[in-house]
Amino acid sequence: MFSLDELAVSADELDSGKTEYLIDDFLVKEAITMIYGAASQGKTWFVYAITKFLTQNEMTKKIYYIDMDNPKRQLVSRGVDSKLLIYEKVKYITKSSLKMSVDEFLSALKKKSYGRVFEDVVFIFDSTRDFVDVKVDRAAKEFMETMKALREAGATILLIHHATKNGRNIEGSAEFVRAADNVYELRQKLKKASNLHYSLTVENDRDPIKDKSFIVDTKSFTLSEGEDSFASLSREDEEFIKKVLKAIESGYKSQTKILEFMGKKRDDKAARKKLDRYIGEFWITKTEGRKKIFEIKEDEKDEAF
Repeated sequence: MFSLDELAVSADELDSGKTEYLIDDFLVKEAITMIYGAASQGKTWFVYAITKFLTQNEMTKKIYYIDMDNPKRQLVSRGVDSKLLIYEKVKYITKSSLKMSVDEFLSALKKKSYGRVFEDVVFIFDSTRDFVDVKVDRAAKEFMETMKALREAGATILLIHHATKNGRNIEGSAEFVRAADNVYELRQKLKKASNLHYSLTVENDRDPIKDKSFIVDTKSFTLSEGEDSFASLSREDEEFIKKVLKAIESGYKSQTKILEFMGKKRDDKAARKKLDRYIGEFWITKTEGRKKIFEIKEDEKDEAF
């Protein structure tokens, strides 16, 4: 006989539902986390590194990376076969390996989501626009209902999403933000050799998460803690730093030549002050004769956490 009393949770069951992290202050276990960003920000590189990091986490039994965006040849050129598929925990699903429509796949996932069948399992969806028409509220809501069903069955869900063309807002329906537990905006702050520096800013949260800064080595898919100075940079300063680094890499190393390369006057006090502000962080200086010469600061070896 159906009993409402038997369906009620106990205080002990609620106590066991305290917040746990797969990545401290960032990726919450058994939550829906959405990461969105503009085009060419390196979202996929970032998630590859998260995937590799999670293979070492004892709270993770299996990781399903469901990639409807990238063809097999790109996966090989990026090293997915040699850097991710070597881990037994990682199960990589592509459009060609799916052997059914995306709608059929999502429907099957939802039907399978009962009890605790997906406990300690991570699902990564790359990217949402390849699973659903993100601009249609009804379609977005149905997709997110499937994500909720996975979560309630014990899964941790990571959704890769796109920003609008101006890069400032989440693309498509507001249903995504309403249903996700935690939402981050991702921005690539800097690229130095094979290292990509990212900042992730909290846009919406139901859990105690924080703004974070990470570094990804694209050669090894290693995820490292970033520096706070990267996370706090304004967009204006980001662009300034990128232009200065490009100038130095192009052989323009004196203060005057760097400013000329950037289209600024040699007596631009604000630009000169900003050049001095980031000495020791992004570049160093030395004196050659009467000139101050700028060089890119060598990266200190990043220690993976």
